[in-house]
Amino acid sequence: MRNFNSITVHPEIQDGAPVFSGTRVRIETFYDFLRIGVSVSEFLDEFPSITRDQALEVYDLVNQKYTVDQIKSLVAGPQQRIEPGMGRVQAAA
Repeated sequence: MRNFNSITVHPEIQDGAPVFSGTRVRIETFYDFLRIGVSVSEFLDEFPSITRDQALEVYDLVNQKYTVDQIKSLVAGPQQRIEPGMGRVQAAA
């Protein structure tokens, strides 16, 4: 099982949505920025509390077609197998 150091899921932070560790910035916000064509560097300029390593770890999941819901399950320690690319919120390819 992979350990995600860059992502935190906690019920008291952003209503349990996955966020970049140490911040309140939702992973979904990163997906939205990428979807509209914003580069990782531009995203980091907008959110200086996020490190490049954090952004690149999540970017790797985006490239694997994981949804935000799937990331939440992965970070929370799922009991079932999760397939990339299947879910409610899709990231831009």
